[in-house]
Amino acid sequence: MNATTRSQPYRIASTVISIAALAVLIAGVPYLLWQLGGWPFPTSVPTVDAIRDALSRPIPDTVIVDVLAIAAWVGWLLFCWSLLTEALAQIRGVALRRARLTSPFHGIARHLIGSITVLAAGLPAVSLTATPAMAEPATTIVTESQITSHDHPPLRLVEPASRPPDTRDPGPGPNAVAGADYPVVTVERHDSYWAIAERTLGDPMRWREIRNLNVGRTLDDGSVITDATLYSGWKLLLPHDATVDVDTAVPRAMPGLSGSAPDAESTVVVERDDNLWTISEARLEDDLGRDATEPEIGPYWLEVIDANQDRYVQPGNPNLIHLGQVLVLPPTGLASLGPPSAEQTAPPPAPAPLPAPAEDEPPVAAPEVLDDTAAPGDVTASTSTATSAPATTAAPTTEAPSTPAPSTGGVEADTEPRDKATGGTLVPVAAGALSSVVLAVGLQRLLARRRRRFANEHPGQISAVTPVGQRELHREVIAHADEDRIDELQQVIGSLAAGLAATASPRRPSVVRHAAGSTEVILDQPDTNPPSGWDTTIDGTVWTFTGTAGIEAFDTVANDDVPSAAPLLVTIGAPEDDAQLYLDLEADGLLALIGDHDVATELARSILTELTLSPLADTIRVVAIGDLVENDVAVLEHLTVADSWDDLTDDLAAWASQSHLSLVENGWQTPFVARAHEPDHDALSPIVVVADHPPPTELAEMLRAHSPAAVAVVVVGELADVASVRCEPDALYLDHLNLACTPQRLDSDELAQMAALLAAAEQPADEDSLDEPAAVVPVNVSVPVDPTSGGDPDEPWPVNEPPGYDVLVRLLGDITVDGGAAQLRPKATAVVAYLALNRSVSTERLEEACWYGSDRTSRRKRLRDVLTEARSAIGSQHIPANTNGSYTAGPRLRTDTELFDWHVNAAAAAASAEAVLHYRAALDLVSGIPFSYPGGAGQSFGWIDLEHLATTWEYRIANIARACAEMYLDAGEPGPAIGVLRSVVHALPLDSAVAEALMRAHLANGDRAGLELAYKEHVAALAAADLGDPNDSIEELRADSM
Repeated sequence: MNATTRSQPYRIASTVISIAALAVLIAGVPYLLWQLGGWPFPTSVPTVDAIRDALSRPIPDTVIVDVLAIAAWVGWLLFCWSLLTEALAQIRGVALRRARLTSPFHGIARHLIGSITVLAAGLPAVSLTATPAMAEPATTIVTESQITSHDHPPLRLVEPASRPPDTRDPGPGPNAVAGADYPVVTVERHDSYWAIAERTLGDPMRWREIRNLNVGRTLDDGSVITDATLYSGWKLLLPHDATVDVDTAVPRAMPGLSGSAPDAESTVVVERDDNLWTISEARLEDDLGRDATEPEIGPYWLEVIDANQDRYVQPGNPNLIHLGQVLVLPPTGLASLGPPSAEQTAPPPAPAPLPAPAEDEPPVAAPEVLDDTAAPGDVTASTSTATSAPATTAAPTTEAPSTPAPSTGGVEADTEPRDKATGGTLVPVAAGALSSVVLAVGLQRLLARRRRRFANEHPGQISAVTPVGQRELHREVIAHADEDRIDELQQVIGSLAAGLAATASPRRPSVVRHAAGSTEVILDQPDTNPPSGWDTTIDGTVWTFTGTAGIEAFDTVANDDVPSAAPLLVTIGAPEDDAQLYLDLEADGLLALIGDHDVATELARSILTELTLSPLADTIRVVAIGDLVENDVAVLEHLTVADSWDDLTDDLAAWASQSHLSLVENGWQTPFVARAHEPDHDALSPIVVVADHPPPTELAEMLRAHSPAAVAVVVVGELADVASVRCEPDALYLDHLNLACTPQRLDSDELAQMAALLAAAEQPADEDSLDEPAAVVPVNVSVPVDPTSGGDPDEPWPVNEPPGYDVLVRLLGDITVDGGAAQLRPKATAVVAYLALNRSVSTERLEEACWYGSDRTSRRKRLRDVLTEARSAIGSQHIPANTNGSYTAGPRLRTDTELFDWHVNAAAAAASAEAVLHYRAALDLVSGIPFSYPGGAGQSFGWIDLEHLATTWEYRIANIARACAEMYLDAGEPGPAIGVLRSVVHALPLDSAVAEALMRAHLANGDRAGLELAYKEHVAALAAADLGDPNDSIEELRADSM
């Protein structure tokens, strides 16, 4: 945990020490000086003779002591002055101009005042807060009333801001020219002064100009910019020649507390129970003179969020606002219109998109137009002026059809409008259980397994693309499926288990808070002796992971083949501050969800669903009792549905007894530690029961008697003498841990949507999508133009030559861009790949494809930055300026999929001897698993998963490989056939058809050892992917060869 997220006991101790030091310096120093030296000045005015006499004698010791005492008094006075000025600077939130005479004392004073300020700001916030999954978005206001009274200090796992934000604009730094208007840039994740200078000034060597302009500035959250570290969300001033978005070129001035005229910006002071939705609603109703409807509130609510981006306590998080904070309200542009019409008050049949931005300029050619003209076919109701271009003059577009063929990789245009007012997915964190990274990763993996399993079980077929009704859900899954986060969590928890096992500790985590690079655990019992790589609070309640030594030591076993040390870790709190809150169900064994029955039921359903999908729990049994789930959840793995406790009592009691006995016999304190000793021990596979009512008393007593064990029971309702979670509509309270958080909830409709998404993964694709493309290029692409032909769009490439290129986007393996002057970063690679694959796309479609999880906020500025980076690397001729709201790939920017298609089509029209050469040329383009991208770049490449392009191209490559091999075998050349299939098996180890073809080639070559090796490699690949056993035809072929 970094310096900004230290635990509360540490802060309290630091603050107590600071207060004590402050008291000693203010009161103790003068008292000591008085006691030791007394009054250092003369008690009477000396005469001239006395002065002359003193100068003629040696200086007595008392004079030296008095002079030193006077110097000490002067130093004490300067320190007090420094203390006063630093306190005023902290209160006002401004940078302090320090006099050279007092500068030695300012550092001490600033540290003492800062420590006390941190405690004052840190104590009020007790609960973990996040946006609940509700129709009306909730915003947390941190107040003193949130502090609960307990025997020990309340635990906070997420730090609040250092103090309520200063709503004034950030002033220029010490080196900025007073009164000047400076462009502003928002710091992004992993940014540096060097990167910002390169992006905005075009010269990274000018980074010092940006640093000198900002060091010493105080931001809205009270942070003071230093020359050492930048944090995501900070707003930095830039030199005047920087390239930034016009909207952010000048910092917003703080308006006065004005009235709310429809066309005037105003401000509002946050009051108790306020949130951004209710504030937006009140402003609209003031301007309309009537009640506002939800479709009216939704768009304005988004405007309010955007208008206050520089005012949030946590940058980028509109869900946390302070009591008394001043917020900006943009003009509504509405006058009192009287009561709404029937059309306005009627609920819309489907959510509607936000109105398109108004066109400020007529559609004329420009160097760069980011969709200033509405896409053809879109109709936006607006008042037109005399200079507005008529709707009929919109230029034609070459954008792809809304339903492209699988080979093109196009993302289908989203034809379903979205509800900007009430749609849960518009909350800055995803609605429902998909805000859980564990659940999203598990669902994503299960989708991939089902598609691969379908392809293996149905040779010659692939599964269908995601139906339109489930596309929004699939997008949310992709956006939140952070594989790297889960890998890191599993490694950190595994390192903790290994450390506890090495010290024979009986402790285990009860609650885990995990964010990227930050992990904290609340223990089942306090312990001040953490293993290596962990720090502890003073009372031993919370341990914080501090390094990578533990991960490196555990890395040898932290992989997909080894069970997780904590398989029953489930998300209970919605994300806040990029963190997830997990509860280890195994720590208590029995857990009761009490309080609001609906909230408790939805939390139980979320726990049940996450456990069945969890990547942390490979060998697990999950049993649902009662009405928590419907029959359509049979698609979930590891799940059994029982009617009553009677169906499970004997089974559960036996496993609890056996598991507990194994722990006792081996001397293992807990299953958590036991899995570090022996991960594959059969008795450590957990069983979890989630029920809508408590178990019989005898069973509950039996489970308590056999604790610890690899058993957990979660019930809705009261259960005596067990840990409980008190469920309220707005928060969950873990009273036994002194912890609160926003509830993780999953209603039955959301679960049904997940089940439908999984079921669709095992449905066959339409026959049309299985046909080979009939043209040289993908069917949704305009005919490529030979640049040597003078640019005539009617003159295609020569049929006997493959498409020429200067820059080639490789998709049939790791996605890369070859031929550029510099290597592109993942986001730029994704944008170039998507554009090259689809040839022409609208701005909205490009944003939607490459910014998954962007909470529906515009990324136009970021898109322009990425395109600038891409053009710098590969040239502007390959990515021309936006015209008519669309981007079009240049004629010499090509993909390897186009070359593949060209060779396949050329083979179809050639004789056998030439056809096999074309097939080999096509297969030589395959360098690995098609459409592979870095693990942490899922939000940039989400379009690949949505259209499951990898599976589609694996199917096409496998078919071509088999056709090529059959040609060689027909010609009596098994050797080249083996070479072709072996190279493809390396890229497609899970494809049963290719594996079987390779085995047949070895058999034709009389190489039974090669056949056996190919069989074993395929079996190992299927097992690693959890896809079961090989097909019957493969088993029969092996048996016949024996």
